[in-house]
Amino acid sequence: MSRPLEVIVVGSGVAGMAFALRLSALAGKRGANIRILSKAAPEQSNSNAAQGGVAAVIRPSDSWEQHRDDTLAVGVGRCDKAVVERVVKEGPECIRELLRQGARFDTDERGELEAAREGGHRTARVVHRGDRTGAELVRVLHEEVSRTPGIWLDTASMALELLVEDVPEGRRCTGVQTLNLTTGTVTLEEADAVVLATGGAGQVYRHTTNPAGATGSGVAMAARAGVTLRDMAFVQFHPTALYAPDEPGTFLISEAVRGAGAVLLRHDGSRLMEGVHPMVDLAPRNVVARAIHAEMRNGGVPHVWLDTSRIGRSRFTKEFPMILEHCWSLGLDPLTGPLPVMPAAHYLCGGIRTDADGATEMPGLYALGECASSGLHGADRLASNSLLEALVIPRHAAERMAAAVPRMDKWEARKEIGRLQLMPGSLTAQALRQRLRDVMMDGVGIVRDDAGLQAAADELLVIKQHVDGLLHGGERSIELLELRDMVLVGRAICLQAMLEPCNAGAHWNTDRVQQCEPMATSQA
Repeated sequence: MSRPLEVIVVGSGVAGMAFALRLSALAGKRGANIRILSKAAPEQSNSNAAQGGVAAVIRPSDSWEQHRDDTLAVGVGRCDKAVVERVVKEGPECIRELLRQGARFDTDERGELEAAREGGHRTARVVHRGDRTGAELVRVLHEEVSRTPGIWLDTASMALELLVEDVPEGRRCTGVQTLNLTTGTVTLEEADAVVLATGGAGQVYRHTTNPAGATGSGVAMAARAGVTLRDMAFVQFHPTALYAPDEPGTFLISEAVRGAGAVLLRHDGSRLMEGVHPMVDLAPRNVVARAIHAEMRNGGVPHVWLDTSRIGRSRFTKEFPMILEHCWSLGLDPLTGPLPVMPAAHYLCGGIRTDADGATEMPGLYALGECASSGLHGADRLASNSLLEALVIPRHAAERMAAAVPRMDKWEARKEIGRLQLMPGSLTAQALRQRLRDVMMDGVGIVRDDAGLQAAADELLVIKQHVDGLLHGGERSIELLELRDMVLVGRAICLQAMLEPCNAGAHWNTDRVQQCEPMATSQA
């Protein structure tokens, strides 16, 4: 009997865990050993931070065709229509599967699933668990992973590089090089297939809703291995992050708050989004973010206001308990007054180019979730489609892998090749990280222009040279290794933005008058 399939998953968010569970169920007698490697626990992933919910058609008045059309409209000509249709059609079954696994979503007085409305959706179709939906999905999947034989979760391993070998058929991914964050041990870990599910790259920006680990590591590793990146210019900024300049992070005010009735106000109390877009405060995120950015720039103000009074005290308390608790901890009270909000980097719409099954152009390598560019999001992501993508495409990746991935002839599970003496990040590395985040925010942010992009590209090259110099000089810190990835991803965003011929979705260059046609195009 042949040995079990050996698979490494890098990342422990929803996409990585959903894939591992699906592959384990499909492996059958043949078996699969699945190692999930992560820099931190699943509870610290991008997935866990997701407040809004999962977009899925659950109401008779809704249809997958409407969900498809909303997705295509927000994606503005850059979506793969076939991928969009696959994902939205399978959404309802994913919700049913989560319910079977023990997920607790909000229900109405009749016991039926509640659906919220968010930006870009013409109807309410976002299934949620208060304002902690991502945490609920992570809880359910983590519990399933913990009790499933053949799946191992390692939350102290940082993937450094992909292992690539030349075989008769061409180049193939054969594993990953990892760093144990506790011991400093560097290990070559081989596998029949590697799945990158490393999340986003929001930390390349000064203001981001992403957790500290969102440094673009999967995208960077793929790029260093020569794998194609796609649509990197499209970085979605969430319009309503809480303005709290003295706080170390940036807290998200879910779009579901506007879906429940909150409205954006200028400092003079007038409605910000009236006359800007037919969907007003629930326009696509790129539209709302640019409108806020313009108001802040033109008015010389650091934020605008989000008036939640229309929601009502009892409903806000019931539906947004985490937001309420966080605001109270800062001395803010959305029940009695408006909240100060500003845009912040939120979601990388592009990433590692894959097909509809999550397979990259390199045999043996898959990419899932936010680090991947599957063709679903195009130029901008429809609200709450990300958790949906992280549930649907992993199913197909697992099916394809179980049926088609060959086992390597030679295979060695682990081979230690050295040990790094890890040190705290130097003051120079810390200063370079801040410089990178400032350059990205100022030159490759919500609104761009040719001169700003060129200046950012020049500055990013200088930062890269400084980072390379520190590495060649022997500095070894987790912060510096993450910064190496961040610089690569930042440059990819900037350079691809410079090549965009017209404006679409989350990419807006004031020197490009032309807008892309709002139609779906296949990008297989």
